[in-house]
Amino acid sequence: MTVDLEDVLRDLAPRLFRYAIGRIGDAGLAEDVAQECLTALVQRWQRHGPPESAEAFVFAIARRRAFRAAVRRRMWLPIEHLVGARDSGPDPESAAIARDARTRALAAIRKLPARDREVLLLVVAGGLNTAQAAGTLGISPSALKVRTFRARQRLAALLENHNGNQP
Repeated sequence: MTVDLEDVLRDLAPRLFRYAIGRIGDAGLAEDVAQECLTALVQRWQRHGPPESAEAFVFAIARRRAFRAAVRRRMWLPIEHLVGARDSGPDPESAAIARDARTRALAAIRKLPARDREVLLLVVAGGLNTAQAAGTLGISPSALKVRTFRARQRLAALLENHNGNQP
């Protein structure tokens, strides 16, 4: 079966973006990370043909690049505030997003332990199947299933507590 690069890119682009925004929390940086990963896939495809799993290939890259982008963002943010590059007040779009359920979910995801956060982002936001996500994390599929189940339980508890539904 022949796999078309354009179809693969079309499928992966939104999933990579959702994963990166979940990891970084900044749409502009998330878009950059997703684009870099897709560019790496295209270069790999042109030089050596399609990888065995395009999803595993790009999400392995996305994990590393999202981590580095988040670190860079944390390093530069205080400097930008010092020199006045960013207004201290939220813009109207950010204020609207802050009221959105997605923002609450992202905040809850960020409170999860890194292992839980990573598995949820790969499986839910990234749309990887069990084998792909397990391969990306270097664990067995059964370990991934257990980790995903527990991560979802912890996230549900965080969201319940955040919404004031605690007993």
